[in-house]
Amino acid sequence: MKRTVQFLTAALVLTAAPAPARSLSVTASFATALYDAVEASRAPINRTGFATGAAFAISKIDKQVVDAFGEAWRRSGNGSLPQEGVVLILRMANGGYSGRELGATNEHKQFTFRWHPATIAIVHTHPNTSDPKPQAEDIAVANKHNVPIFTITRQGMYVYDPGARTLAKVMSDLEWLDFSNWRKRAFAKH
Repeated sequence: MKRTVQFLTAALVLTAAPAPARSLSVTASFATALYDAVEASRAPINRTGFATGAAFAISKIDKQVVDAFGEAWRRSGNGSLPQEGVVLILRMANGGYSGRELGATNEHKQFTFRWHPATIAIVHTHPNTSDPKPQAEDIAVANKHNVPIFTITRQGMYVYDPGARTLAKVMSDLEWLDFSNWRKRAFAKH
């Protein structure tokens, strides 16, 4: 990223020198690219080149993603089964974001899934009889892939953010199942 900013800065300086008026649009394009590169450098980046972090992932949660949470929750028997449901939040080719519900793992108090390189966050259920917060195995997966990992439970939604090395409660109880709570959260920030 540092080399990209250096390249764009050099390109901006070279095109801004004795440039005729018609090249102003080129200079403006470089200025825009430079601004975008600087802004992008402020967001944590995983090895796929996508912005990461719990706050970033939370900002991408829409109705479709919340519906995927609900499907994973139902697959886990609303937390009553030892099997866990898994949702990956993915950055799509068109620049949008989507929640992909992967079904139940049929594993006892654990989950296995195929890694998708466009993943910006992992969300999975924890049984009602387990600690609702991400556990050591969850944290290891988050650190390995450098994406936040969320747990959804009847006690609330929790997240471990590997970039910040923090564990936090996102929402209480089953509030995470209601899209209107996510909308309120988004409007509260603006």
